[in-house]
Amino acid sequence: MKLLGTYTLLFICIYLTFSACRKESFTTAATDSVTVNTDTLWFDTVFTRARLSAPLSVNKQIIVKNPSKNSIRTSITLGGGPQSHFRLNVDGQPGHSFQNIEIFPEDSIFLFVEVHPDPNNNNPNFNPLIIRDSLLFNTNGNESKTMLIGWGQDAHYIFRDSIIADTTWANTNLPIVVYGYCYVKPDVRLTIEKGMHIYFAPSSWLFVEGKVDIKGIKDEPVVMQGDRLQPEWEERAGQWGGIWISYPSYGSSIEHAVIKNGTVGVYCDSVPGLVGERNVTLKKTMIRNMSFDGISGKGSTLYAENCVSTNCGRFTFFGNEGGDYTLIHNTFFTGGKDFSRQNPTFAYLSVKRDPISNAILQRYTLKFNFLNNIIDGINSDGEIFGDLEGTIETPSTVDYNILKSEDGFYFRAGSNNIKLGAQNLYKNAFNYNLDLDSTNTPVAKDKALTLTPAITEDYHDRLRDNAPDIGAYESEY
Repeated sequence: MKLLGTYTLLFICIYLTFSACRKESFTTAATDSVTVNTDTLWFDTVFTRARLSAPLSVNKQIIVKNPSKNSIRTSITLGGGPQSHFRLNVDGQPGHSFQNIEIFPEDSIFLFVEVHPDPNNNNPNFNPLIIRDSLLFNTNGNESKTMLIGWGQDAHYIFRDSIIADTTWANTNLPIVVYGYCYVKPDVRLTIEKGMHIYFAPSSWLFVEGKVDIKGIKDEPVVMQGDRLQPEWEERAGQWGGIWISYPSYGSSIEHAVIKNGTVGVYCDSVPGLVGERNVTLKKTMIRNMSFDGISGKGSTLYAENCVSTNCGRFTFFGNEGGDYTLIHNTFFTGGKDFSRQNPTFAYLSVKRDPISNAILQRYTLKFNFLNNIIDGINSDGEIFGDLEGTIETPSTVDYNILKSEDGFYFRAGSNNIKLGAQNLYKNAFNYNLDLDSTNTPVAKDKALTLTPAITEDYHDRLRDNAPDIGAYESEY
């Protein structure tokens, strides 16, 4: 028995010696990589309200798994590096970059992430409204990413949420920030009071199937824009979606708003939810820097008065697949600031055509009333286009406008439209001031049709006289 015990002990010692010396095998095959249990880690607490000094943060966990039957090495990097608002801990070790982290076969490691905005620093260069970063994984040449998203500045955050009862956003010290979407359900009204600022994360929209009532005033307009507040993003198109009004919505109104830097300023894709009602009425509103369209309707009923739509990648106004459009005393202009242009900035269509053969695929009913507008741009071939081979309801009118166009249809006998040459009408179109300048004011001055009832004010709430000027602005000269 003593001999057996001796041999057993010897065997164990030999086994342990060889086990300790054996080189561990790591897979380097490109087909082997790690898996991560999430592609996006959300921190949906308004951290900056947590306390006045060091803000609280939820500690969140990510699991990184090695599904291989061999050990594997991976590198993990926090994209923002040491300047990031996020804090990373890998298996108990804090840092922002970790190289050759070993994971045993069919085993996992844990990453712990916190976010630390500064509640006392609301400078957007340091503390954006929405804090974004990423974790980068590199394993055997395979790269993957997990997004990190949290709230930065103190604000009211709407995260993929719906308005299910009549709601008012009133002017407070805190803005509204929308991430993903804010959806106004049918039969529900969202009222946005003067002075409100609403910021939208990329690809975020205000979807309206109920009603939206935007009630800005001249000195306190409602401002809707992307959530990037740094100077270099201040006037950059395509940062968010836009206002999307859809069936069965009707009776929405937008007054004294600035809607900028999105994809489409106001898009209305619905037929009237109530016979005889407009889908949306816009007054004294500026829409600018849209990567697609400023004001766009698809088979909808839309009214715009004293509005400015400028610097859009496709159309400043687009009436598509029929509809009923009344545009009075507006200014539509796209220059060459951000977009090279070949097509008109203003289009209204009563047919749908095949994009290749140009054959008519479908005809629609269209009604339009375009009076006292400026339709202008840098396209030498003209800035207004109508395709009117569908059903055109009467009366439909294009008259008393200043038009950049070579189409004789708009200047035929009996027309009061004015053909615009190369002259510049505006004080500073580059900086979105499309007020009439002193030199070329006579082109528009006193040339508009006086309507009944009269439109007594312009975009800036200036009084229009008995002989009003064409466009959104009544000249100061």
